Amino acid sequence: MAEDRVPAVESAVRILTFLKDRNHRPWGVSELSRSLQLNKSTCFNLLKALARHALVAYDRGTKKYGLGSALIELGGAASTATSRATVAKPFLQDLFDELKLTCLLGQRFQDRVIIVDRVEAQDAFRITIPVGQALPVGQGALGRCFLAYFPEADLDHFWSQGVLEQADPRRGQQIGQITKTLAKVRHQGFAESFGEIAKGVNAVAAPIFDQRGHVILALGVIGFASLLPPRRLAHCGRKLREVSGLISRIMGGQPRP
Repeated sequence: MAEDRVPAVESAVRILTFLKDRNHRPWGVSELSRSLQLNKSTCFNLLKALARHALVAYDRGTKKYGLGSALIELGGAASTATSRATVAKPFLQDLFDELKLTCLLGQRFQDRVIIVDRVEAQDAFRITIPVGQALPVGQGALGRCFLAYFPEADLDHFWSQGVLEQADPRRGQQIGQITKTLAKVRHQGFAESFGEIAKGVNAVAAPIFDQRGHVILALGVIGFASLLPPRRLAHCGRKLREVSGLISRIMGGQPRP
């Protein structure tokens, strides 16, 4: 199936990439539109939108554009995520060596959990989740690690947006059930998932905390239900809780009691 593309987003990325590669000087709208073969009006509107979010900077004197200050913040966040993933990598490998199941490291971005690292078997018959894969924060064990420690206002927002609904409306959950499930995650220190992301696939995950007690990453294990039945899932959960607590402390964080 052809990859879905959003023309405006594609063009905005082209503008930012062009400015990054040629950041020795600012560029005018006409120059940019000609260089990128974009309609001048389209280019101007995209630049205005990017400038509103400080992704590009506009110089009123020269009427030209360069890269914006918001990119420094985004770059810093990306660098931090990469550093954290680097710290967790050896633990991910050790877990795989012990459990022989696909091990994942996830980071939340808005209403998604992005896979930032993984270790998996090279067998022909295995579960594969690529780095960069986005999973709904409202479904699955990784997402619950973040949701369980959200402020109530954030949960209310996600509920109103339908983020906490199951993909299949026939399996929709009530807010009371979700609240009870998240309380269980906090109590036992790990989250479980039975066939939510994919039928016949179970998962378990534990949160990794920063020094403020916020969940910054989630450490997870995923496998076919035949290899990861409920009894083994609980055992893996306790192991993940132990390892995620160690990673939290190494990163300067503190697991919540």
